[in-house]
Parts: sequence; structure tokens; C-alpha cells
Amino acid sequence: MTTYSLADVRAACKARDAWWTVLLVDPIACRLVRWAAGRTSITPNQVTGLAFVLGVCAAICFSVGEWGFLALGALCFHLGFIADCVDGKLARLKGNGTTFGLWLDFSLDQVRLVMCSFALSFGLYRQTGRVEAAYLAAVIIAFDLFRYLNGPHMAKVRRAMRERLVAAMTAAGDSASAERLAERQAEEPDEPEEYGVELRQRAKEGLQSGFRSRFPWYLRAREMLLARRIRTHLFSGIEYQMAVFVVGPLLGPGAVPYTVAVAGGLLMLFESALVYKLWMSTRDFKRTMRRLAVKAEKAERRAAREQRRVGTPSVG
Repeated sequence: MTTYSLADVRAACKARDAWWTVLLVDPIACRLVRWAAGRTSITPNQVTGLAFVLGVCAAICFSVGEWGFLALGALCFHLGFIADCVDGKLARLKGNGTTFGLWLDFSLDQVRLVMCSFALSFGLYRQTGRVEAAYLAAVIIAFDLFRYLNGPHMAKVRRAMRERLVAAMTAAGDSASAERLAERQAEEPDEPEEYGVELRQRAKEGLQSGFRSRFPWYLRAREMLLARRIRTHLFSGIEYQMAVFVVGPLLGPGAVPYTVAVAGGLLMLFESALVYKLWMSTRDFKRTMRRLAVKAEKAERRAAREQRRVGTPSVG
């Protein structure tokens, strides 16, 4: 079998990830991936199945409702998340990931979330007898659903702005910048942080200049976090689920509803920050498009003058 080093495994990690993953999961997951890739024939899909089994074990423990079982459920849930991180790293390291594997990983993640939400709600109802506990699952899922729906829609808006900028840059005669932007979009179409920097540095036009001029400390904080592979969206779906299914159960049955409320509030706060950032980007986008339209008009007039000067009939 091929021998892999830790450096090889780290190279297969995402360039940016949640701080929970980078600080609390990757130190373990990377070593597990190195062992699994070098000494076993286990496939990423098999690891995905193991992660789901651990999620089922967590749900069973949560359904009991007693603190000891809640703590055991939290341990199973976190071990399942570690396995969920291992499968992706293993697929990227060995190059044996499949489209079906992506679908399987995503689908089982959603099943695990729903299953653990209802199990935790049921366990708290059994333990406390309070009717409100029965509605906890709906609250947990609703917070995560908002995050799930918000992210892809914002990515769609960003993608549309990029495509229009490519066309506008080409029309303005800045084909080199347009080509670089198109390549960037093809490589990382859904990244929430980078495209404004790319436009400002490469195409001399920024979609986030308004946000960064209003919050000058953002770039410094961002560079510090990215140097450690930590993305600036500090409370995402990963941190939310870890708070609900790991931190809350470890604190005990009485703390779970409060943990859900705090985690949900933080999730909404950071999602709102992303929405605000996108709104400011759309304003910068409009200004950029107006400038590019002026440049395109000037480029057309220059081309027409050049054609008249050399005696070539103007086309169109």
C-alpha cells in the first residue's frame, strides 16, 4: 500500500474550514486518515456509513434523557462528526471519491440531524415531563434549515454578479481580468469570502469595498484566521450542531434548551452578517457596473476613431 505522511493528509484538507473542525477535529482526523489510507482498504463510503451508525447510537442515547446517556450521546455524535470529516479527507487524499459518495454523505448528514433532533427532544420530554420539550426538535431543525436555505441562495446571487462582471469587463476591454475572474468562478463558485478580493486585486474592481471600508479591521482579522485555515464565518452550521448535540447534552438536560436558544441566536447573528455583507456587495456591484459601462463606451469610441484613422469601415 502507498505510504502517506501527515503533510500529504494536511494537503488534502480544505483550504478554509470551521474553527471547530480545524482546532478540535483535524488533529485527530488527519492521523486517522493517514492510518486508514496507508494500512487499510477502507473506502470513503464505508467511513460515511460508520459516521451514520455513530449518529444512530447518539440518537438512541439522547432518547433516554438522563445525563449519563446524554453525555454518551454527545460523545457518539462527536465521534460521528470526526468520521464524517475523515471520509472527505480520505477521498481527496486517495482520489477515490465519487458523485454518489457526495450524495450519500450529504443525505445521511441530514437524516442524522433530524433523527438526533427528535431523539433529544423526546429524551428531554421523558426526563422533565415538560410539554415545551416536545417542540425542541422543530426549533433545532428550523434554525439549521434557515442556514441551509440561506447559503445556497446567496451563492447563486454571487455567481450571477460574477457572470455579469465577466461580461462587462470583456465589453470594457479588460479581457484579461475577465478571464481570471471566470477561472476563479469555475474553481470556487460558492466561496463567500474571496471574490471581492479577487476583483479588487486582479480586475481593479471590488464588490466588497464598501463593507471593508466601513469595517477596516475585517481584513486584518480575516488574514489572521485564514493563516490558520479558519474561515471568518465563526458560527456556522458546524458550530451550531456541535453546540446543540455536544455542548448542551454535556451540560445536562436542563441546559439543553438554553444551549439551543444561544446557539440559534448566534447562528442567526452570523447569517445576518453574511446577508448584510451581501447587501453591501450588491451596492458595490452596481457602482462597478456603471464604471465598466462608461469604460466600455469609451473603448467603443476609441475603436471607432482608430478604424476611421486607418481607413477601415466601422462595423455595426
